[in-house]
Amino acid sequence: MNAPRCNLPMDAMTASAILVEQLTAHGPSVAKQDDGTLSVTNPQYARVGENVTVGGSCYLTNYGYEIGQHGDEPATTDRVAFLLGLPVRQAVAR
Repeated sequence: MNAPRCNLPMDAMTASAILVEQLTAHGPSVAKQDDGTLSVTNPQYARVGENVTVGGSCYLTNYGYEIGQHGDEPATTDRVAFLLGLPVRQAVAR
């Protein structure tokens, strides 16, 4: 079994602030808990939500699954949006 790649520490305040900015721009409701956990919910269906925490160099769901890496917040945001049933942003062709 492979170990999680979440082994490089990052300032949890900085990491969560970056993710909050990305998530808020995408549309879900985001509330930061006292322990640093981000409570993200679908604004149309408040019971559809996910808690996201910072673990080492990655973001984890409340079930402990890695949902993204620090530095790749746009992809992490898309994954969280998918879990909440929100539309995923389309890549812009250049």
